[in-house]
Amino acid sequence: MEKIISLLATMISVTILSAQSDKNLHLTTGVGINKIQGELGKTFRNSVAFNSGFEKSFSNSWFGVLEVNFNTIKYDQQFRDESSPYLFQNTSSSLITIGINGGYDFHFGKSGVFASPYTGTGYVNVGEPRVYLDEINNIITQQIVRKNGIIWKAGGRVGLITKSKLLQTIYLDGSWWTSSAKSHGNRFESVSVFIGLRMKMN
Repeated sequence: MEKIISLLATMISVTILSAQSDKNLHLTTGVGINKIQGELGKTFRNSVAFNSGFEKSFSNSWFGVLEVNFNTIKYDQQFRDESSPYLFQNTSSSLITIGINGGYDFHFGKSGVFASPYTGTGYVNVGEPRVYLDEINNIITQQIVRKNGIIWKAGGRVGLITKSKLLQTIYLDGSWWTSSAKSHGNRFESVSVFIGLRMKMN
């Protein structure tokens, strides 16, 4: 776990330093919805989500993205743990994803419209709240059980390069990821849709 965090921190630091001199580096940010799939979708509900990252353009329309996302999702516990007979509901759970994606921009003439399929991998960390009652001392405590693992991601976006200095590039992004992280025997999988902006970092 510590090695993963150290590696990701190094990657982020290198990317930020590169932004100071590389005109092909962009900041991406978006807002949308995360939807956990399968049986876990009954526990982790839809919620508004935000994403951000650094995108590096390469020659021949290839690009790479380092993304860091910290979000909360609605949580209704459906399965009881052996250590607690209580279900924790109507609360929220943390969802953290850090990843590296690579893809290709297909440009349609000089219209500014483009489409970009991409794929990638990364790290996911999901928090599951738990409530415990100490009946002897009449104390209620809350704990967070964390599940983490590697994710594999595929997606695409359709965008428009504008002449606006503020908006620059507007895009619609849709993606799906699966992971090695599990809860009650079920893998964490998610479908996400975001509306985003891409801005040059000069």
